[in-house]
Amino acid sequence: MTILVTGSSGYIGSRLAVRLQEEGHSVVGVDREAEGAPETLHQFMHGDLADSDVRTQALEGVDAIMHLAAAKDDWGIDDDTFFFENLEVTRRLIQDARERGIHDWVFYSSVAAIGPGDEPRTEDSSLRPEGAYGASKAEAEALFEEYAEEVPEMSCVILRPSVVFGAGHFSYTNVHRLIEAIRGHRFLMVGDGQAIKTTSYIENVIAATLYLWKRRETGVQTYIYVDEPVRTTEALVEDVYRLLRKRRPGFRIPLDLATSIAWVADVAADWTGINFPITADRIEKFNTSTNYDASAIREEGFEQPVGIEEALQKTINWHLEHVN
Repeated sequence: MTILVTGSSGYIGSRLAVRLQEEGHSVVGVDREAEGAPETLHQFMHGDLADSDVRTQALEGVDAIMHLAAAKDDWGIDDDTFFFENLEVTRRLIQDARERGIHDWVFYSSVAAIGPGDEPRTEDSSLRPEGAYGASKAEAEALFEEYAEEVPEMSCVILRPSVVFGAGHFSYTNVHRLIEAIRGHRFLMVGDGQAIKTTSYIENVIAATLYLWKRRETGVQTYIYVDEPVRTTEALVEDVYRLLRKRRPGFRIPLDLATSIAWVADVAADWTGINFPITADRIEKFNTSTNYDASAIREEGFEQPVGIEEALQKTINWHLEHVN
C-alpha cells in the first residue's frame, strides 16, 4: 500500500513514516519543511498543501492518507492561521482525495478539540475546544464525519493525543521546557501541583496509531491517546528531579503571584517579539488539569509498549546528550 503522510518532516510524522516503511508500505511524504523528512521515503514533496499543484502531485498513486500537517504552537500564531492551516487545508485535501477515490484516512486531531477538565474527559464528552487550535481541530474532525455520511466506504481513524514528548522533540513542548528548566536550575514550582497532567510518549503514540490503523473499519473511529497511569504536575516534577538526580528546592510560588510576574513577560514579548519561556498563559496551563481518559483504546486490546518511567528516562538521557 502507498500511504501519503502529510507533515512528514515533523516530529510525529517523520517517525510514523519510518514505522510504516518498516511495516512494508511505500510512503510518500509532503511538508513545507524539507529538513527532518526521512531520507528513505519512497517520494518526498517539498511544498505547501494549500497549493493545488502540490496536492495533485502528492496524491498521485496514493491508496491512503495519514494527515498530520497542522499549525501548532502556543505562541506566535494568530487565529486565522490556525483555521486556515488546520481546517481549510484539510477541507481541500479531503476534496481532492475524494475526487481520486482515496477514502482511507488517519487524522491526527488533539485533546485540545475536547478541551481540558478536572474530571476525566472521554471520546463521548461534549466538545469544549481549547483556543483557536482546539476549535480548528474540532471543526476538521466534523469534516470527516460529514465525509463518512456521504461515502459509505470511507474509513477514518481520528486520534486525539495529549502532549507528545520524547527524545529529539522540540524544546518548546511542555515536558522539554520542564526538563530544561530543572537542568538549568531555573525551575520554581508554581501552585500546589495537584492538576492532572496527561502526556503521550512518542513511541506509544506511533504504536497506538498503527494498532488502530490495522483494525480500522468503515466510518469514523475516534480515540483519545494518553499514557497511563495519569499523574499530577507534582508527580511529574518529582520524577524529573529524581531522574536527573537533582535535589529539589523545598519552596514554591503562589499561583496568583506567579501570574502577576508573568504579565510583565507578556508585555515584553508583545513589544519585542521574543518568545519568553514564562508567560501567564503557560503558567495557567501548567496549573490546569488536562485529565483525559484513554480507556477506549485499551478496551480494544492496546497495551502501551513503553512505561512512563522508561519514557521519561529515555527523554532525559537524550537531553543530557544533545541539549547544552
